Amino acid sequence: MSAVKDFKPAGLAGIHLPKDLVIKIPELGDPQWVKRPAGHWYLPLMFDVAGGVTVNVMRYETPGIVGRHVHDGPVYSYTIEGSWHYPEHDWVAEAGSFVWEPTGDIHTLTVKESMMALYVMHGGLITVDKDDTPIGYDNCLSLLGYCDQWYRDHGMGEDYVKQFIR
Repeated sequence: MSAVKDFKPAGLAGIHLPKDLVIKIPELGDPQWVKRPAGHWYLPLMFDVAGGVTVNVMRYETPGIVGRHVHDGPVYSYTIEGSWHYPEHDWVAEAGSFVWEPTGDIHTLTVKESMMALYVMHGGLITVDKDDTPIGYDNCLSLLGYCDQWYRDHGMGEDYVKQFIR
């Protein structure tokens, strides 16, 4: 037996150790995809409510923009298909690209055709106007609430969103 494989934390940590989370990305059109106000589809994978971390897949079927914003924590992304970019920077995230967004970087996510990408967002997303004045805010809890309401409104039930909470 392997010491690593057989390791189990002592005390309450061992009793309440969470189970693995494995989610197959459903086809677009599956009711698990949530339509966001900016026009893209949002697939929650995990809401770490204690750590303030959101893991999701974002998909644009057509050109679109997530308005000018800044994050109050780092964001990691992996582009699954298509491409996207920030006009404020000189790079394009194509399929297979990993992107690290530092805390405090102001940018405008822009999709010229279509894209699908995995995002891990620590903290929140602050929408800003042309003068960098905050005009909106989303974080793990507000996104959880938005998805919860979407699932209720689309007949998924009041407990559906709980499967994504960690």
